[in-house]
Amino acid sequence: MKNYITGMLLACQFFTSLPIHRQYEMNQKTVTAMYTALPIISLLMGGILSFIIFLNEQFFQFSTILLAVILVVASIIMTGGLHLDGWIDMGDAYFSYQDQKRRLEILEDSRVGAFGAISLVVLIILKTAFIYEVLQNSNGYHLIYFIAIPFLSRLALLLYFLTTKNVKEKGLAAYFKAQVNPRKVWQFLVFYTLFYFVITYYIGSFHLIILIVFMILFVNLFKRWSIKNFGGMTGDLLGALYEGTELVLWGILLFFI
Repeated sequence: MKNYITGMLLACQFFTSLPIHRQYEMNQKTVTAMYTALPIISLLMGGILSFIIFLNEQFFQFSTILLAVILVVASIIMTGGLHLDGWIDMGDAYFSYQDQKRRLEILEDSRVGAFGAISLVVLIILKTAFIYEVLQNSNGYHLIYFIAIPFLSRLALLLYFLTTKNVKEKGLAAYFKAQVNPRKVWQFLVFYTLFYFVITYYIGSFHLIILIVFMILFVNLFKRWSIKNFGGMTGDLLGALYEGTELVLWGILLFFI
């Protein structure tokens, strides 16, 4: 139990903007627990987004477009922009149209280039627009989407992390992958997936089934794309996958609501 509590705190420390400054022991058990806790973090974040919507419906009654902007900004604040940083670096690297080695060098560069900035703007505009459309047309089911989509995006991150080789031998992602117990993470991934299907059955929403199917398809496409263009997985590509999965799932909803 102690390892799981430490893992949850590590997950909050590394993957959220919570100001946790204490240094925790990092070993195979705690790092594994950190990764298994990621979907729980997403559920909590999704719950906060749903609470924001509830407060708006009950008290503030902002316009739908302003609410969509608030929700996108809240998501960025909760993650500290961590995954957006990966998305920006991926944009700079991929659209450089260089060879694989040079793309990896650009991926490691902390500076923001023109293509990274453009990629960021496009992502935020599209996500805001998609969320606006969902809020306008979901007929009261939108609260569950704000919980399900971050949750599925974390499952996508775990699936990609477990099935894709590292490009680099050094770096945070490489360190975590060397420390983690993949069998334990797979067990939790299966458990979370079964949990998702049970909730889906209880709610009776066909849209939630569609979302998990497209999540799996997108992870496989992203895996092939990242191996072809970068040689495998890096920490930046993990962050980019999370942002890309959210964007794709919000967009897919528009065809079914």
